[in-house]
Formats: sequence, structure tokens, C-alpha cells
Amino acid sequence: MRLLLIMALILASSFSQASTIKLNYSIFYGYMKTMYKLDYQYVTTAFYLVNRDDKSLCKINNAEIQVEDRRDPILFQPLGRLMPFYSDQHRKDGGVLVVDIDDSKTISSCDLQIKTMAKERELAMLDAVKLMKISEQLEGVLKKNAGMIGQYFLPKFSGIRLQLSQPLNAQQVASLGHVIRVANNGELLINNDSLDIVDKINELNLTVTRITPWMVNE
Repeated sequence: MRLLLIMALILASSFSQASTIKLNYSIFYGYMKTMYKLDYQYVTTAFYLVNRDDKSLCKINNAEIQVEDRRDPILFQPLGRLMPFYSDQHRKDGGVLVVDIDDSKTISSCDLQIKTMAKERELAMLDAVKLMKISEQLEGVLKKNAGMIGQYFLPKFSGIRLQLSQPLNAQQVASLGHVIRVANNGELLINNDSLDIVDKINELNLTVTRITPWMVNE
């Protein structure tokens, strides 16, 4: 009986094992500072933890900012998104994000992925005017983050990518015509000259779950 109890404890410990990663807060602060300065209404910079092997979102158990012996909790979404607060003092103090990952590993395979995208609250009631503002602000953030020189080496900003809640069927693709392209992952690629196609998207009752930049290497 004692042996069985020990084996059960060992098995329980192995299943509850989780890895921890540490990320320099100054990385996050730099991007948040850009958004703070631009004060854009429609777009934001989001931080995700993505598994480098299968590109799935990592599952977060807990996230904090550590400065010496002090730890301050930060907001996060369990499915991979970190939402640290903006604090110049934590940057000056050398803050580190400590993130507990639910992956049953001792060494995490999660990498930080930074996305410029439309704010979730702006995904409803889309029209061509709003999409143009989103597109302009997405491009503005990318150029600001690249710097005065780096912006000239960015891939061409061609328009926006729309992620849908469900893949398009053949009839829906035909209804949208040749104005837009469908990427391999199912996202709609729309250039800035064709943003009025959103009216057709609305007619088809398609739900947009994310809007990100469409960049093309020339």
C-alpha cells in the first residue's frame, strides 16, 4: 500500500509539472511606449507566447513582474496572451516577467510573438472608412517601431489581413470574387484599394476575429 501511494504521488507530480520562462520587461515597455505616444484609437500591440514546435498558443497559469524580491501580478489570457501594465519605474528597476506555463515540461518551448493588430472592440460594425483608419494606424505603428532608418527596409505594406471565425466555403469564396485573396491559413488579404469589399463580407455574415497588417516582400 505504501509503495502504491508513493507511485501515485510521483505520477501526480509529473502531470502537474509546469515550466517557467523569464522575459525582460523592457522589451514590452518599448512597444507599449510607442502605443502610448501615438495614442491610436483603433490598433494595439499584443504579446503572445507561441510554441516554437507546432505554433500553437501556450497555456499560461500565472504571470508576474519581478523586481528583486517583489512580485506584481499582471493581466493575462490563459491561452497565450500577456497584458503587462505600463510602468517606466519597473523598466528602470530592471523588471522581469515571470510566466508559469502549463506544458508538463521542465524547459519551456514557448517564444514571445509580438503582433500589431486592431483592437478587439473595433472588430464590430466594420465599414470601409473604419478599415482604412485601421490600415493607416497599423502601418504607422510598424514604421514607428522600425525607427527612422529601419522603416525604409520594412516589407511593403499592402493592406490588411482578416482572420475569420470559420473558414470560407467555396460558395463564399466565389461570392467575394477576385478582389481579395485567401491565404493558405484562411485569412483574407485585402489591399487598401479594395476595402469596400467589407460590405460583401458583412452581407455574408462573416465574423472577423482579428485584423493584422498584410506585408509583402518585393
